[in-house]
Amino acid sequence: MNILIVPDSYKGTLTSVEVAETIKSVIEKSSDCKVITLPFADGGEGFSDAMENICNGKRLYTKCHDIYGKEIDGYITVFDKTAVVECAVASGLQQRKNVMQSTSYGTGELIHFAIENGYNNIILGLGGTGCCDGGIGALSALGVRLYNENQNIMKMPKSNDMNYIFGISTKDKVKDINFTFACDVENEFYGKKGAAYVFAPQKGARKTDVEELDAGLQRLNAFFKTDVSKVKGAGAAGGICGGLYSVFGGKIKSGFDILSEYSNLEEKIANADIVISGEGKTDEQTLMGKLPYKISELCKKHGKKCVVISGSADDVKIGDLLLTLVDENTTLEEALAHPAEVLAKKVENNLEIILK
Repeated sequence: MNILIVPDSYKGTLTSVEVAETIKSVIEKSSDCKVITLPFADGGEGFSDAMENICNGKRLYTKCHDIYGKEIDGYITVFDKTAVVECAVASGLQQRKNVMQSTSYGTGELIHFAIENGYNNIILGLGGTGCCDGGIGALSALGVRLYNENQNIMKMPKSNDMNYIFGISTKDKVKDINFTFACDVENEFYGKKGAAYVFAPQKGARKTDVEELDAGLQRLNAFFKTDVSKVKGAGAAGGICGGLYSVFGGKIKSGFDILSEYSNLEEKIANADIVISGEGKTDEQTLMGKLPYKISELCKKHGKKCVVISGSADDVKIGDLLLTLVDENTTLEEALAHPAEVLAKKVENNLEIILK
């Protein structure tokens, strides 16, 4: 029997690689099934890890700046002439949440580093960021000049600088970048469904901050040669997607579709007898297009059994079998404290119905 394991990460506890390997080890120890693992992700957390695994890529390390301008260690994942840059590496959300003082400059530095090393095809993983600067930080790191009221160039501009931009010049921008934006949200650049109103509150923004940021994004868009106000996904990663797309162009695709293409996912599902997926929590949001839902739909298409094993779940219908680590015998605290052990035990105890 052929088993394909395609999980997302269990956010904050296990990576998708750890989830896949834990399930695989139990199945291989207790059966003679042939098991293939394909750790997945959306455009956010774990996206570059999944691409590295699928494309047999390698990491290149460099210094960059975090959202508050502190120098940190960053990396890109490379294969062929392509670099995968995950926004969350440099511009990830931190415990200290001060979105008004945050910048995407470090993400721009990582893109610049990729170009310097000959990787002109950039796949940008969006999601998990702590900034909402419309991409002005990243643009600045890529040679775009942003001018204040006195016609001085802004250095490492922050989210709260958007309302003080009085000019933009792209003549010194880095040339020959081919962007593919890995984006799993459809939020617009600004407005009630835009970057500020939807995502900034999670990054520490108060109501007045949200209004100021949204006004800044509108102002920024007015300076762009390409209007991104109605571009689906432009609001991803605090507007980094919209800012870079407006200046450099590119393709906006779902992270799932990008990973599917590179991994030949559909072919692998067609060749499997049972497909196992999962995530940290399965709920109504899952049914709006998250990884386990998309896997379950592909399984339906190809007539394959789909098993979803998640950390916890609301009362939703997905796949042919839904198992959770948190149940009448295991508390949330226990599952969070020992996730790999609890997952292994769950698979072991339910192996018969999983393989049925």
